[in-house]
Amino acid sequence: MDDYPLYVFLIVLGSAVLHASWNALIKSGQDRLLHTAAIVFWAGVVSLPFLFASEPPARESWSFLAISNAIHMVYYVALASAYRTGNLSFAYPLIRGSAPLFVALGSVFIFHDALGVMSWLGIVMVCAGVLTIAMRTGQQGSWATIGWSLLCATTIAIYSLADGQGARLSHSVTGYGAWMYLMEAVVFLGGMVVFGRGPKLAAYIVTHWRTTMLGGVMSALAYGISLWAMTRAPVALVSATRETSVLFATLIGVWLLKERLSWRQWMGAMVVVVGTMLLRG
Repeated sequence: MDDYPLYVFLIVLGSAVLHASWNALIKSGQDRLLHTAAIVFWAGVVSLPFLFASEPPARESWSFLAISNAIHMVYYVALASAYRTGNLSFAYPLIRGSAPLFVALGSVFIFHDALGVMSWLGIVMVCAGVLTIAMRTGQQGSWATIGWSLLCATTIAIYSLADGQGARLSHSVTGYGAWMYLMEAVVFLGGMVVFGRGPKLAAYIVTHWRTTMLGGVMSALAYGISLWAMTRAPVALVSATRETSVLFATLIGVWLLKERLSWRQWMGAMVVVVGTMLLRG
């Protein structure tokens, strides 16, 4: 595909592995919200050297930075809540599998991108695969997990579209990403302090610095790659490719977190992956 170079596609696949990995770290944390906040803190710390080594984003991109930052706060809370109420192999596919639909619709109405028949077929397959994975009996709190997951998917679509446009206007993808992560860390940690969880967060960061720092590095790198890719390919295609992380997260959930999947859920995971590939058109 001429508008989606192969090397960009392969690099985005690598970011999908990173994304699934740091989401697994959130699931493995003792307190989902504290673990998420600690990862956001380290992502902000990691961004500091790039803040000084790169040009600041152009003025036109700052409004999109502000939108992305506000939506990311909702995203992190929804993400932590989804993992608190459900398994990684249940919540993660629902979140990541729903997002391409929302991004694709947003790209059509906002960016006026034209999607081909194969792309829309991919959307249908993603939705079918997500339902297959998510429709799981005997899981306590599954409706709450669905609600938090769909909210999380909506925020992904909004910040993906905002960041796609913001990164293109910034003339400095590295600077845009560095400011984004720093702003997120300041706002998120400030909110934790306001709601009285500052001391617990500080203690959690000190106690779990190895895993949370690793998660912060992977989180920053994974989305930084996506920002870069959005300046070289359509946002909907980049977003769809990232959703191959569903398969990686499913494998992590089974092998490392000892979660169990039925054969229907395995088939659903594969349908989601095939669907996201078809979204490339």
